[in-house]
Amino acid sequence: MKLNKLALVCAAVCATFAGQASAQLSGTNLTVVNNAKAANRVLYISGASAVQGGFNQITATLVTGPIRFQSPTANDYRAVAGKLVTSAGGWAAGDDVIIINRAKGGSVFGVNPVARNAKIESINVSAAGCTTGAGTVASPYVCALTTDATGAATPGNTDDDFIAPDAGVSDVAPNLFDGLYNTEGEPAEAALSASELALLTPTPIYTLAFGVPITDNLPLFNINKSALAAIMAGNVGTWNVVNSSLPADDVLICRRVNGSGSQAVANLYYGNYPCDTGARANVPADRGAGSAWNGVDKFLVEGATGATNVVENSTSGDVRNCLRDAVAASAKGFVADGIATPGTLNPLTRSISGAVGYTGYVSSDRAGNPVAVQFRDGRAHKAVGVLSMDSLSSSTTTSPWTFRALDGAGEITWGGVIATPPVVTGTGRLPTLANLTDGTWDQQGVISVNIPTRTTGNKLALLNDFLVQAKSPALLASQTGLKYAAASLPGTLDPSATGNVTRAGYSGGDQCAPLNRNN
Repeated sequence: MKLNKLALVCAAVCATFAGQASAQLSGTNLTVVNNAKAANRVLYISGASAVQGGFNQITATLVTGPIRFQSPTANDYRAVAGKLVTSAGGWAAGDDVIIINRAKGGSVFGVNPVARNAKIESINVSAAGCTTGAGTVASPYVCALTTDATGAATPGNTDDDFIAPDAGVSDVAPNLFDGLYNTEGEPAEAALSASELALLTPTPIYTLAFGVPITDNLPLFNINKSALAAIMAGNVGTWNVVNSSLPADDVLICRRVNGSGSQAVANLYYGNYPCDTGARANVPADRGAGSAWNGVDKFLVEGATGATNVVENSTSGDVRNCLRDAVAASAKGFVADGIATPGTLNPLTRSISGAVGYTGYVSSDRAGNPVAVQFRDGRAHKAVGVLSMDSLSSSTTTSPWTFRALDGAGEITWGGVIATPPVVTGTGRLPTLANLTDGTWDQQGVISVNIPTRTTGNKLALLNDFLVQAKSPALLASQTGLKYAAASLPGTLDPSATGNVTRAGYSGGDQCAPLNRNN
């Protein structure tokens, strides 16, 4: 039988919808989701990605028959639905629940909207939102993001309303997100007031080492904290000022945007900001340092300026892109001995078109708007970055950058195999697990879960169960990203003797106070 054109189009469309329907959230899985929503048994945790790596393991201990979800960009959101293993407050074992974890936007989203009870974007766990996937770890349902900032999130809904987070995660304590340099937005959002801070109870769960990533076109050389502090404040323009053995090439800083927890850790470590302010602190060099930032939507990095250049990045992955592309001039298709044409940034597709030479990568500014980053002068750049040690698997013997030592000429590399420890080369203090746990390596953040006073009852009970798992030394030791980078806090019980417990802590739990060994 011969089909006409309309029939052929219909057949193709119908086949497409049939394929989608078989993978849409439906059946028993949809019933679990709808039951949880109808009873308002939804726990929403936003902020830093600190618990994201162990999210599947943590939640597998809390619910049976876990149904897995993620956003189109996997690292932005993860979620699980299932039946409670044990009771949580008034919620009984067997009750259907949903737990959502947002890492998009980083630490500041684990602080400001949590204290202010502000509705923010979430993942749309519903039949309408989740159209592909199987609900497993290997193939989670892929769900759209919410789009309606004004609608009221009502129990049992299947629409896409924004919701307020029940708790938040940050790389530093909430009170450190203070002032122009540690808050997000264009212009910078106001820091939490004293009354707003009083609404949060920060619960520290583990400490995370932060490192000094430097591109491999700089040899191993001796660098100390004071030199790095001068670099991060924008007071050093060329590398030969840092160490006379180095060439007089521009210093490039691949840092994070304001409001990032990683950047807040750097500001604290290198400048004691905001513990000190004004003339007593080194404030961080921002994108206005040097000539790279065009003031709107592009970083166009060129060398031989004799000044610090700064590229702000919205994620750790983009910091790694910055370090990589700073080095890889010839490999990335730069225009040799010339200036590449930057092209046009499309904010909808977050892509760069019409570029001649190196295309670049797309990050986001402080308000989440797309920003193009391009190295366009046909030469390699020598860069230092801001990264936590959960990026250790990217510091390898063949990578374009490595984590370097302080007070010596050394580096740490790793093959990413959890059973095989990282390799230390050369001299100096390095961010090893042993140095983190005994306080030798003091560039670290304290991951906290920030609980607002409004989160009580059943949600608080489930959240506390979540926290017991999140700070477990055994859980940290089982995660590739944290095994050699994180440690539970002093006094944490470690029945399995994993070694992922630190003996050093900030005096009185205050991150502005000295770091002390407790034995």
